[in-house]
Amino acid sequence: MHRHPTARRRDERGMATAELAVITPLAVAFAVLLIWAVSLGYTQVRLTDAAREAARLVARGESVQVAEQVALAQSPEGTSVEVVRDGDTVVVTVEVRSGLPGGWFGDALSRDLTASAVAALESP
Repeated sequence: MHRHPTARRRDERGMATAELAVITPLAVAFAVLLIWAVSLGYTQVRLTDAAREAARLVARGESVQVAEQVALAQSPEGTSVEVVRDGDTVVVTVEVRSGLPGGWFGDALSRDLTASAVAALESP
């Protein structure tokens, strides 16, 4: 017995909706994870730049307070800065807890990020 072509179309009706219902949450999860990864990378670059700039300032003779202010200005909110002079070098460490922009998912996707920079003290 041969089925009529319209009977087959009726059997498949709703398949696209079901497939979309399965794929949509996966696509949203992928997008959130992509945003999270890009956000962490961007924050890490900001921390690295802040640590490098602060180390350079102290190496050239600026005060530790000025270097800390510059590093904090270039970093995300909640960043801590530590400047340590060790002989003829200065080490600047910048840390922050970073997560998804907007605070989505609270602390579930938050990570501690750290960047350090070392510079040789310059002679006056």
